[in-house]
Amino acid sequence: MIITRYLKYGLLCLALFSMILLGSVRSAYAVGNAYFPQDTSIFLSGTGATYTISGGSDADSVTVNTTSFAVTINTGETFTVTSPDHHRLDTDQGTTFSSTCINGVSSLTLTSATSLVVTVTPNTQIIQCSSGSGGGSSGGGGGGGYYVTPTPTPTSSVTPTPTVTPTPTSTPVVSNLVTPESRGFASLSAIGLKEGDTISSPGSSDPDVYIPNAYGYKRLFLNPAIFNMYGQLTGGFKGVKNITAANRDKMVTSGLFRNCETNDQKVYGIQVTGEDTGTLHWVNTSGAQAVADDANFFKKVFCINTREFNWYPKGADYTSVNQVPNYSR
Repeated sequence: MIITRYLKYGLLCLALFSMILLGSVRSAYAVGNAYFPQDTSIFLSGTGATYTISGGSDADSVTVNTTSFAVTINTGETFTVTSPDHHRLDTDQGTTFSSTCINGVSSLTLTSATSLVVTVTPNTQIIQCSSGSGGGSSGGGGGGGYYVTPTPTPTSSVTPTPTVTPTPTSTPVVSNLVTPESRGFASLSAIGLKEGDTISSPGSSDPDVYIPNAYGYKRLFLNPAIFNMYGQLTGGFKGVKNITAANRDKMVTSGLFRNCETNDQKVYGIQVTGEDTGTLHWVNTSGAQAVADDANFFKKVFCINTREFNWYPKGADYTSVNQVPNYSR
């Protein structure tokens, strides 16, 4: 690995590659980081129901919980989800969204003029559509395009005492994926950094040099030779910012790379094999599946140049994002 006082030569240029990541990746995957080129199923373990994200849907992120899912959408993005069981697709927003029910399939389409997090909570108890070809719009809690089957008026003059069924408490799904937010990361500016800074924590158990991105992920410089591949970096030792280990550890280390110099859309995962050595493996999976496995997948991808890409030996393909090893010193 790289000791701070050994390396610091010319690190700021990699920032340029990191800063163009968002534009490069998004251009290949529509507007948002979570782009679904084909229909993708999501399963809510708390209700046992499956819903379908329509092919062509676009969002910044999609997070699946036990009885709901949260969609972050932004300007220019359109996200559509359907229920083959024509469940009502309720949302927590007051903004009006389009909802329909056609041929027994209910759907909800989300759009927004600003960045917005929408929580969708399907209602499995209200499943009747207004007609086979009708539709409507729903706002806030949803409901347009659907109707509730009326409760028959009881014929008896004696109103029975209803049996109260306790509301079940769902157990949250515990994800194995560590996120910057779960470590207390808020923003680079909150810890005195900006995009393009290179960082190290000398005197700690990990004095390696990293470069972070705006999402709170950081990449490791694995070998001193890598610095020589970015001759346009300036600043030397003075260019690296010393930060506390606590602030460094708020940012999650990512091992995902792509060659932005050639605009190669393939994403590779690194397997560290020694103190200064590693092997790249192509993550041979679809973008939709990658996002389904890790909603922050595209936020973790760092740009490298051709010289660094060619420096690594290549190993067998990974067929899942979950095969990419997590780095820890």
